[in-house]
This record gives sequence, structure tokens and C-alpha cells, in this order.
Amino acid sequence: MKDRIAVFMCNLKPVKMRGVLSEGMIMCATGPDKTEVLVPPADAAIGDRVTVDEYPGTPDAQLNPKKKIWETLKPDVRTNADRVATYKGAALKIEGKGAVVAPTLADTQIS
Repeated sequence: MKDRIAVFMCNLKPVKMRGVLSEGMIMCATGPDKTEVLVPPADAAIGDRVTVDEYPGTPDAQLNPKKKIWETLKPDVRTNADRVATYKGAALKIEGKGAVVAPTLADTQIS
């Protein structure tokens, strides 16, 4: 993980893990035998926003933990046959830079 840029879901309910307060989670493709950190486009910069053209919107300041938003979205967040991260089949991308991908895992869940 050192010296890498990764994709995070941010503004989640704060959770203290091993003495560190966390408000986000790293996004990974998960297969039966391995888990891979999703890879943003090569020219992505820290802080670039990941979007889905078919689902525009403004992010919430903080997700309401009682609404279980991630649990609702999770079944529709997958990699496709080309390893591209998708939401309901639409690519997750960074505007003007390209798609978010898994290194090797195709047609699998993202969590």
C-alpha cells in the first residue's frame, strides 16, 4: 500500500480501529481467492472525485449510518468483464482521466 494512490469511499460514520479514527474505506475487488485494491487512472491525483455519468449528484457531507446506504449500494458495485469498476453497469471514472479498474479480477463484487 505504501506510495500508492487508491480509491476510497469517504464520509462514512466515524469508526475507531486500532486507536485510529476512520471515516472512509478503501475500495477493493473481492474474489473467492484474493482481494485487490482498485486502481485509479495513472494520472489521477489525491482528492480526485470518482463519478458515474449515469448517476450525477452531490455527495452527502456524511452518510447516515442508520440508513445503511453502503449496504444498499453494495450489490450494484462490481467489476465488469473488462475489470472496470461499475455501479449498476455504469463505469466509475475520474473525469478526463479514465476508469477505475481492478488489476485482474473481472465480474466480481467490490467492497
